[in-house]
Amino acid sequence: TPLYSSAASDVYKRQPEKISTEQGHQSPQADTVDQQTETRTDIHEYSTVREYFITTVVCSIFALFVTTYVVHPMTVPTPSMEPTILVGDRLLIDKFTIRNGFSPGLPLMPERDINRGEIVVFKFPRQPEILYVKRAIGLPSETLTIRNKIVHINGQPLDEPYKIHSDPYVQSPKEGNHFFSGYFKRDNYGPVKIPENSYFVMGDNRENSNDSRAWRFVPEGNIVGKAFAIWMHKKPGLHLPTFSRDGGIDSELQRLTE
Repeated sequence: TPLYSSAASDVYKRQPEKISTEQGHQSPQADTVDQQTETRTDIHEYSTVREYFITTVVCSIFALFVTTYVVHPMTVPTPSMEPTILVGDRLLIDKFTIRNGFSPGLPLMPERDINRGEIVVFKFPRQPEILYVKRAIGLPSETLTIRNKIVHINGQPLDEPYKIHSDPYVQSPKEGNHFFSGYFKRDNYGPVKIPENSYFVMGDNRENSNDSRAWRFVPEGNIVGKAFAIWMHKKPGLHLPTFSRDGGIDSELQRLTE
């Protein structure tokens, strides 16, 4: 019996301490646990912010590398390449296989020459901050002549199934064009010798194109890449984008010439 009373007395003595702890202030052990919990929470929040920051930086660097050296999107604002490329087409530009061939100091990069008939994007020689898109017609060291709207390369007529002529009238060699300066010969031009490392480019819409007939040649160092695909089309103004023209530009040319 005394043993039971002693135990009961201990329990009774401890209850006020427990109650005072619950009603009053936390014990030192509880403060330590709370501090550890807050520290873990701060560390977790810092880790989350750091992960978002690192992910954003890595994605930005990757996107910059891709658009600089691999593929670049471009919007077409003019009708000079119709009917192959329409106003509002969004193009993808291959900058990996062509432009890097003109940039020294980039080892192990693929490179190849520009072929006749390829659609290239380049910095306008008179305003390098503006990008133009045209078709490569004359290659380095060739002699180009235009006679009655027909292009001749080294004396041989060039087959061009992609071009259109919106104006059937043929300007004589002595006539100019009111859009450009007097030396511009729309339908009769040359002969001219294309310099080394330069190209003669023209738009498919021959009567509505500001091209090499007006400002001569494109240095290869100005070439940004080759247009190889249409990924979206959006008409100017308040129109929703469409994907009906998605696909390679070569397939678009094939569709037009069938």
